Amino acid sequence: MIETKNMGGVVMIQPNTSLTGSFIRMLPLGVLYASSKIIKDGFSVDILDTRVVRSSWKEKLAGMIKDDTLVVGLSVMSGYSIIESVKISRFVKEKWPAVKVVWGGPHPTFSPDDVLLESAIDFAISGYGAEPFRQLMQNLINSEQALPFEQINGLSWRDENGLVHINKATNSFEFIHYEDIPYDLIENFQDYKHIDTDEKVFPMYSVMGCPYKCSFCSSPAQYSNIKKKWEQYPLEEIVEHIKFVKEKYGATFVYFIDDDSFVNLKHVEGIIDQLNEDKIKIKLGFRGARINEIIKMSDQFLEKLAAAGTNTMHIGIESGSNRLLKLMKKNTTVEQIVKVNQKLARHPEITVFYNFIVGYPTETLEETKQTRDLILRLVQDNPTCCVIPLNKPRPLPGTELYELAVSFGYQGPKTLEGWGEYDVESSDYRVEWLTEEHNKFIRMMFLCMYFIDNKILQLSKGRSLKYTFLKIMAALYKPVATFRFKYGIDKLLIEDIFYSFFNWLIKSSHP
Repeated sequence: MIETKNMGGVVMIQPNTSLTGSFIRMLPLGVLYASSKIIKDGFSVDILDTRVVRSSWKEKLAGMIKDDTLVVGLSVMSGYSIIESVKISRFVKEKWPAVKVVWGGPHPTFSPDDVLLESAIDFAISGYGAEPFRQLMQNLINSEQALPFEQINGLSWRDENGLVHINKATNSFEFIHYEDIPYDLIENFQDYKHIDTDEKVFPMYSVMGCPYKCSFCSSPAQYSNIKKKWEQYPLEEIVEHIKFVKEKYGATFVYFIDDDSFVNLKHVEGIIDQLNEDKIKIKLGFRGARINEIIKMSDQFLEKLAAAGTNTMHIGIESGSNRLLKLMKKNTTVEQIVKVNQKLARHPEITVFYNFIVGYPTETLEETKQTRDLILRLVQDNPTCCVIPLNKPRPLPGTELYELAVSFGYQGPKTLEGWGEYDVESSDYRVEWLTEEHNKFIRMMFLCMYFIDNKILQLSKGRSLKYTFLKIMAALYKPVATFRFKYGIDKLLIEDIFYSFFNWLIKSSHP
């Protein structure tokens, strides 16, 4: 806990997420950012990450809530995170009814209407939350500088008659200086790792926003009221931030979680050049990259990235159908994807992770098979690439995907419970506009994509019983998965039993 002027206490909670969160656990940057301004105002803050404490979160939370605790805040994603967050919120209101429960994060941003239907939630904040949260806290303590609820951007609340009010989110990006990020709230940085490594990973922004308009993505909706869609952090600040986390916290890996880092290649090149000039050695990863951007990268540029420590790059491929790529507004073709992958194969120091979406509205089974064929081609041409398990379309209000899905009769979840079951990582999540045959084929692809490449063997060191078991299973099952995947054999999916059991085992540890 950071020492403050004791204006009151706040407990910020990062709830458990889906299965992926059991293997890739990042610092809870959302709650750190949301806490940055209230700490400067004098509120004391504790962080509870239920991904770390698992089944003991009730005891941990009870030990954090004191007589002066005013608020419990949660950062909530759509899907399984909602189930966990509702559970936590109800526990708080049952034990400490005077404590206010505030939800922020992705789900309240894109679907605030349903959040306050849950009586255990007092407030929700849409969009960037540090400043609105600060204003809400000032209001709750009746500060002279407090704004009325009606003037707090992105705030949703109930009036004395129980009527829900929803304010529009802020129309600008929220830049938080690295010196204001309360990293010291984290008790043990060793709790945050990617897969099975010893790297001390720090997520970081180098830019805000994204200028592209992918039809499935929530970003165009989120940034619709923001005039400039992509803004860079100052170069000097980025490099100083890297130096800061390396020297003070022992960071060995910086993972840029930008929506898209490579809109301007000179932006990333400037970071690399400055790191080299300052002789800062650290591993780098980039979450946001597109095929149309990598086309512009020369082999020399990629060599420069690799030499500076870049070993991870995530790229949204999405589909093996040119028609669907155009519908999704990806600004690329299958032919370009193949060529870019061959280029990246010449730089095996950089492990590329490819994302795909299947089951898009209007997608045919034949087009899904085209995606399957592209995946096999990518793995064949670039043996070090990793294919992320399939994403299924999740139409969020405000996206073009949502409008397209509605035209096919899609209605979407109407309650928090419905959104909680809307977990795209679940093999049980079916796309309702597809036939049973099509859904079954996608389910087969979803299960097999854990094993058709070498990601488990490459990324896991087998340091624990769980990862040793996964490596053995991956090695044994890969030939079967590849055969199934290649020939589209979706009968007798006994693998689904093991996946469902493993998923249940992970989730059952969070009562």
